[in-house]
Amino acid sequence: MGRPKKTLDLGELTGLFKEGLQRSARRPTIYAYEPHDKQMIFHQAEERGRLYIGGNRSGKTVGGIVEDIWYLMGKHPYKRVPEPPVRGRIVTTSFTEGVKEIIIPEISRWIPPSLLKNGSWEDSYNKQERMLRLTNDSQCELMSYDQKLDHFAGTSRHFVHFDEEPPKAIFDECRMRLLDTRGSWWLTMTPVEGMTWVYDTLYVPGKVPGGNLLVIEIDTEENPYISNAEIEIVLEGLDQNERKARKQGKFVQIGGLVFKSFDPENHIIGQDIKIPPNWTHYVSMDHGFNNPTCFLWHAVNTNGAVVTYDELYDNERTIESYAKEIHERNSEEGRRPPDIYVGDPAIRQRMANTGDSVQTTYALQGIPIVLGNNDVNIGIEKMNRYFRGGKWLVSENCPNFIRELQRVKWKIFENAKRRHDNNPREEIHKKDDHSTDSARYFISLMPDLSLPRDKNTKMLDINKAVYESLQPATAIVGGFRVDQGLHNTRPDNLDKEWTVIDEHIGGIW
Repeated sequence: MGRPKKTLDLGELTGLFKEGLQRSARRPTIYAYEPHDKQMIFHQAEERGRLYIGGNRSGKTVGGIVEDIWYLMGKHPYKRVPEPPVRGRIVTTSFTEGVKEIIIPEISRWIPPSLLKNGSWEDSYNKQERMLRLTNDSQCELMSYDQKLDHFAGTSRHFVHFDEEPPKAIFDECRMRLLDTRGSWWLTMTPVEGMTWVYDTLYVPGKVPGGNLLVIEIDTEENPYISNAEIEIVLEGLDQNERKARKQGKFVQIGGLVFKSFDPENHIIGQDIKIPPNWTHYVSMDHGFNNPTCFLWHAVNTNGAVVTYDELYDNERTIESYAKEIHERNSEEGRRPPDIYVGDPAIRQRMANTGDSVQTTYALQGIPIVLGNNDVNIGIEKMNRYFRGGKWLVSENCPNFIRELQRVKWKIFENAKRRHDNNPREEIHKKDDHSTDSARYFISLMPDLSLPRDKNTKMLDINKAVYESLQPATAIVGGFRVDQGLHNTRPDNLDKEWTVIDEHIGGIW
């Protein structure tokens, strides 16, 4: 005969029930999950790609892990997902700091025990393979960005969750695993690395409605489960850019923007403009072959206001092809040849294959280029003064110039410790600065701009001089868009702005 089963008395049953309640409170599982507003938008989205970007502790990782679990369950409260068995992949920063310290604890916290073999994480997760296998035969591999690229190949997946920003090569390789399943991916991240490839490739396109990519942005304050007082304690001592990234989830340029005075809200104008005939025209250039060559068209009115209205930005082309296109653009209706061409002083160097310089070769094509001043710091300061003084507008016809103005940054030290231990570097990070170099050579021909010393003078937006200078263009072309800031900020008494002669004008005439 077998041993008789023990009968639990009421006190023991009460104790077990209480222990179960306490365990549930500590480990709520997915059935107790209550998404906040931004998490709800993330979960309900039908786009196959989602960029869920936010401040630290804004709930983005939790939202991503819950989405992972719903997919692995084959049951989603807001939309249809693949039926089990589902093959998933979660990729994060590193195995120790990412997988072991963040991903595994979060999955363990939210996954229903009924999905785990024997209700046990140890029986479900293979440490050697880094593979989680569930009772419904769904499986999810846990990977990290410090693995070799070829490890990310293999069989297809129904979903990939990137937690924090991946290297682009790993991102692309993981997306290839979704092709035959028409699978989905989501990236949950705080943009602490600044304006990287994610900004250009995912964030900017994702902000345009109607595509297959959705961007969800969240501030840490929008997480209702964290107090504002606690947030301020954590963020205390961080600089402005660090706060924007870590609290608001905003992309900032690590190392500091070079052209801080450029404001897209106030300095960008529309495409359909016609420059009045009495304006002076310039074309500036920065030369490259493997790197882009950039030509910019500028017009300056009698009050010294600048409008950059066209660009030619390309690489691996001959001088003859550039010259031909420049002449074609200059002859377009409503355009006229520029008064001055100005360019990179390096173009006077002779080319080994012909013995002629780039400058001479352009001159033979009917484009005489004078040499601009290449003092970088002087050029940057003058450009910032023109933007800060409301004396420079840029047309939407110049997308690369606009992009680089918002991206060019100062060099930084390789790691955070060296950045903390040293003063900021005063050199430009030489990458993607071809159009801004072109603009620097142009600005070397312009007078220095003396701004009013009174800090209360409202010159941060477009000022009266630029407003008045653009009126003829507005009258000539009905579709010319002028930002609303033109009508809001019109300071008076600007007759004495031009007070300093530029002794740094460079070039040969």
